[in-house]
Amino acid sequence: MKSTLFAVSMAALMLGCGREAAMAIPELGDRVLTVDEFLAQPDLRNKVGVLCRNDPGRMGATPNCVNVRRADHIASMGTTDKLRLDLAH
Repeated sequence: MKSTLFAVSMAALMLGCGREAAMAIPELGDRVLTVDEFLAQPDLRNKVGVLCRNDPGRMGATPNCVNVRRADHIASMGTTDKLRLDLAH
């Protein structure tokens, strides 16, 4: 019984590892960029964003796709240098 459980666990683990490798973004390999790194590199952010949007079923939940979506969102808001929130009213 224990050997069967071990075999099933190992098979599941190996499938998971293979799936992660298949979902890697070629330009980045195994590297995960932060939101700030994507913000600093708009060309790379666009390239990775296109890959993520093209295959959201497999790529959408990967760390780079999550980070690139957040970076896109922040970049689309513009700068916050002149943003002022007045809560006195």
